Amino acid sequence: MDLPDFSILIAGIDEWNLKQCTPINEPRLTRKLGVKKIYSPPHGDEKLFGARPGTLPAYRFPRYLVCPKCRKLSLAKNFYKKDQENISYCLCDRENGLTKVFPARFIVACSAGHIDDFPWDFYVHKGKKTDQCKDRLYLNDKGATGSISDVEVECKGCETRRSLDEAFNEQGLGKCLGHRQWLGPGDTQPCNEKPRALLRGASNLYFPVVVSALSIPPFTNPLHQDVADVMDRLSKIDSKEKLQVFIEGGVLTEFEGKNIDDVWNAIQRQRSLGEGANQDLYFPEWEALLNGVAMDAGLDFETEEEDVPHRYADKISNLIMVRRLTEVRALDGFSRIEAIPDNIDSADNETAKSSYKASLSKQEYINWRPGIITKGEGIFITLKEESLNEWEERFRDKPFPMAEAFKQYCEDRKVGYPGGPEPRYVLLHTLSHALMRQLCMDSGYSATSLRERIYSRNTESEKMAGILIYTATADSEGSLGGLVELGKAERFEEVLWNALQEARFCSGDPLCSEHKPDDVGDLNGAACHACQLSAETSCEKSNHFLDRSFIVPTVSESNNSFFE
Repeated sequence: MDLPDFSILIAGIDEWNLKQCTPINEPRLTRKLGVKKIYSPPHGDEKLFGARPGTLPAYRFPRYLVCPKCRKLSLAKNFYKKDQENISYCLCDRENGLTKVFPARFIVACSAGHIDDFPWDFYVHKGKKTDQCKDRLYLNDKGATGSISDVEVECKGCETRRSLDEAFNEQGLGKCLGHRQWLGPGDTQPCNEKPRALLRGASNLYFPVVVSALSIPPFTNPLHQDVADVMDRLSKIDSKEKLQVFIEGGVLTEFEGKNIDDVWNAIQRQRSLGEGANQDLYFPEWEALLNGVAMDAGLDFETEEEDVPHRYADKISNLIMVRRLTEVRALDGFSRIEAIPDNIDSADNETAKSSYKASLSKQEYINWRPGIITKGEGIFITLKEESLNEWEERFRDKPFPMAEAFKQYCEDRKVGYPGGPEPRYVLLHTLSHALMRQLCMDSGYSATSLRERIYSRNTESEKMAGILIYTATADSEGSLGGLVELGKAERFEEVLWNALQEARFCSGDPLCSEHKPDDVGDLNGAACHACQLSAETSCEKSNHFLDRSFIVPTVSESNNSFFE
């Protein structure tokens, strides 16, 4: 993160003060992650904690600074710093005052998640540093062509210099030292990956691994929230009678005055939740959205079913306005250089076990994760299984190029293949993007305010084919009512019609419509920034697995469309 005078890395969660964090109760998500708690970021109250409010622990990074006048390149400790100030200055032009220095633009990182200062001394001296070279580095920019070859690091002690274009061609950087600067300047681990030179603000420096879940009944009930708070104290209670004894004995005062049967049922329900990959987040949400819940002041989940527009009655089976919903998102790690491939079968399942996911903590196991809770509204639609099955017959017993491209994508990045997308998923995902683009136009929400949640499964016991498009933001924009009102039958018919019409053509046609995954190894078909790609915060699959020809005929493909 860039601050006005220097840049920082947010510290690992070992440094968080949990006394300033609020616990978030979402039992399904904690079981999925294999942890006991989810905490919101610290929100220090100066009156309660004597701390500045709203602060997160952080480390200054990079440690190398550059003077904009003399171009001196050195560690922060080698520059002048005023008392009670964190700003560093260079004394090269004292007649005109102190010169504020700024962080170096270049750093190194590797695909195992490590990050470190650019090895300036090692690079310019090619590993052969001498005594007269101590603190004599300068970073020059000739500015002749505007390319990286104009930037060179110079040592005035031995009069050697070297252009940075070699570093960006992966030459001269040595081996990765395994630094985890977000866990402390001295934290390292063995690493066999090759470091890469990157700009400090490069977008591929950080890809978060986020797991999310909707808060659904009965877990939104206040009683379930109370049970979730004390689940670690209920491990030895194996009968209703023993529970009664503990309540009457003052051990579990949280449940005094509450119906013992309701408390016991809540405990049993939470114990029945699976762990890790066995905890399915999507199918219970699918059932809750279909079954619906009436208005209840104690619940943050409310749905209202609408009639399906007659024009699309043969394609859509349910149209549901979700007037209130709550989503919890938790951070489970991150990667650098390359994003961890998504799991197709279930968007929140663990992807292939891989060393590429960097840890949030120095400890091998930590029993909590940072997260946020958001509230919003949405529209939920489901496709008719009969029509969908008939459409899927077109792809039966044929190789699916997008799945093959994804398999190669995983092999190239040396991660396990978690399974490829099926035509059902590509259809739902593309329809979701088409609807989000149109809903932004009609509702007045910004493009980044809408999110999607795709329910796609086709097994003997579980069949899902639905889309939830919703707002879930920490501010008031998430619950203004502008989105859910477009879920009324007469208005949604117009929204869907316009979305499908817009999807038929793209300003990039015919190039866009002719795009095939098997031709170029991409993970999309007929989809580009001009027609289908959305903000990456809105898409659950990083803008992968999209193809307009699956929803409507395009100028190059007319046989794959679900909607005529």
